[in-house]
Amino acid sequence: MAWWDDVDLGTPVEGGGKDEETGITWNAAGVPVGGVPSDILEAHSPDVQATTAVAASSEFEQFAAQFELTADGRVIRNGVATNWTPWQLFNQSTGSGGPVWADDTGAASTATTTTTTTATATADGDDVRAKMQSAFYAALRQAGMDKTTIDSLWTWAETEWTNDPSFTAERALIGMYDQQAFKDRFPGIDQMTQGGVGRRDLPTPGEYINFEKYVASELSRVGIVETDFDALIAKLFVNSVGDAEVTERLNTAQQVMWEMPQEVRDTFTDWFGSQYGTSITMKTFLDNTGDWSKIQDDITTARTGGWGQMVAGLDAGWDKNLAKQVSDLGLSQAEQWSRFADLKEKEMLFAENIDEAVDLDYAEHGVAAEFDLDSDLAETIERRATGRSARFSGGGGALMSGTTTGFGAANA
Repeated sequence: MAWWDDVDLGTPVEGGGKDEETGITWNAAGVPVGGVPSDILEAHSPDVQATTAVAASSEFEQFAAQFELTADGRVIRNGVATNWTPWQLFNQSTGSGGPVWADDTGAASTATTTTTTTATATADGDDVRAKMQSAFYAALRQAGMDKTTIDSLWTWAETEWTNDPSFTAERALIGMYDQQAFKDRFPGIDQMTQGGVGRRDLPTPGEYINFEKYVASELSRVGIVETDFDALIAKLFVNSVGDAEVTERLNTAQQVMWEMPQEVRDTFTDWFGSQYGTSITMKTFLDNTGDWSKIQDDITTARTGGWGQMVAGLDAGWDKNLAKQVSDLGLSQAEQWSRFADLKEKEMLFAENIDEAVDLDYAEHGVAAEFDLDSDLAETIERRATGRSARFSGGGGALMSGTTTGFGAANA
């Protein structure tokens, strides 16, 4: 124990302040924050020690003048209040081993601390910085981010930490979403944020990068070379197109481009626009911002429309509205083809005889009857077929109002 530990410094000034009698300044916690007057030291020490203490007191005044202090006498460092008084720092920096006058709670204490030098404080700060940088880099590398982007984001994070020692790697990982380097690397996340998507619903950088890899693999599978990949990925994220839908869209595009008969593709073009016709590309489907379910519905409608033209020879009166009604029945390709073939065999029934007052359109009424869209029409056509067969069974002929004249049941 140092000899001055037993020095009677008198009663602390209540609430803090300078004791005019002793010349000692106290903080609100009852801790001396100024140098101890030399006359007090001399009164309680040998001559040699007193001489040293007087010199120390003079040096302390110069030492303490460099600090900004809080109201209760604690040193402010880098804008943050510490738990140290100038007197503590002076004793430790000069190696005197003097008492620690305040613990972490600011209460009086007689515990002795190890010597803390400015170099040690600096080393501690560097250690914190190094740990923070390591955690920050590790998290972003694990997410798959490139070094250039990470370096740029760390420059920002380090500046934040320098200005605010309480800034952590966790706060940096959250705050980086607002940095331009992050927005440039992840434009989809930026656009979703601007669109009002909350942070909890945004993809993480790792999820974003994994999706990029998946889409790149799928594009390679179907032979697409995308020149604006970043914009495509951003659009897919904004439109909530996930892995499964990417594959579904590309498979559908393959069918339209390479597996549909030309008649179907032509119908697609006529009914739904040239972007789906002979000039179609895979990206037409993948990059489409419309309702994917509608696009699928358009495809099935065009497919039914093309089959109707191919198998039944439908033309005038056969449009996308009627084709959609047939498509919505959910029949298989084989079933649709079978019914179109049956309709083709009944084509002559729609060329009226002179004595048949009801005009029936082959496409409109024939399709409605064949696919059970109108039960009354089905009965009307059935009665016409039965009547003609009955007349022809007597061996007579039939004069028809159309361009074709038929004789016998074969043309009924």
